Amino acid sequence: MQTPGGLRMIPVHEIDGEGTPLVLLNSLGATLEMWQPQVTPLSARFRLVRFDARGHGRTPYEGDGALALDELVGDVIDLLDHLGIERAHVAGVSLGGGVAMRLAVAHPERVDRLVLVSAAAKVGTVDSWRERAANVRADGTESISEAAMGRWFSAAFRESQPDTVEAFRERFDACDDEGYAACCEALGGMDQRGDVERIAAPALIVGGTADEVTTPADAAFLDERIPDSRMLLAEGAKHMVTAERPDWFNRALVAFVDEGEAGGR
Repeated sequence: MQTPGGLRMIPVHEIDGEGTPLVLLNSLGATLEMWQPQVTPLSARFRLVRFDARGHGRTPYEGDGALALDELVGDVIDLLDHLGIERAHVAGVSLGGGVAMRLAVAHPERVDRLVLVSAAAKVGTVDSWRERAANVRADGTESISEAAMGRWFSAAFRESQPDTVEAFRERFDACDDEGYAACCEALGGMDQRGDVERIAAPALIVGGTADEVTTPADAAFLDERIPDSRMLLAEGAKHMVTAERPDWFNRALVAFVDEGEAGGR
């Protein structure tokens, strides 16, 4: 990550556990705390690497204007280099899934196994993301957080786990407005439909059957195009499936990695 003065800045990050590195990449509008349901069970097995993306959580946004997806990928590479990690499993949700896909294409030597959660090769349109970015620059992230929570969580989860949803909303509202908008523009410029078949890493594609943002059809597209992939959908879950179905997700991830270790990859 480069500051306006050209200095390299490592994003705020946390490390939990020992063992094989597993990098967890957040959704747009979320922070490293989104992975809290994964920390205790997965840190018993992996060296978990979580970090706040630009303008999210404790990592400041130092840029001016739109970001490109490759800049966000560069932040992951910078952090891996800083931590002395040559190769890792990588799991990403939504925007984090887009970053993970691009990382696997551009830097295949750094990715062991890939877990794409609520991800798509292309999300929305350039105009829709520009409009959202403009709205946030004008009125702040608070102006869109209620709509975001409705997309992220099923009605049943919002009713049964209001404190969890409110914690996500508070962290969403606290995002740097310019940083959030710049990441919107990175998503608007993302179209990996012609690239995903170049992913060499084995991939687990995870989604929710009720997700209206990155739909089951988007997951099926990735499963069809990525050469070594398999797909799992959580019945009734929406976009934030790692929060709605944490135990199910954790078991699926561990089983996927175990499969690779048993087979030598």
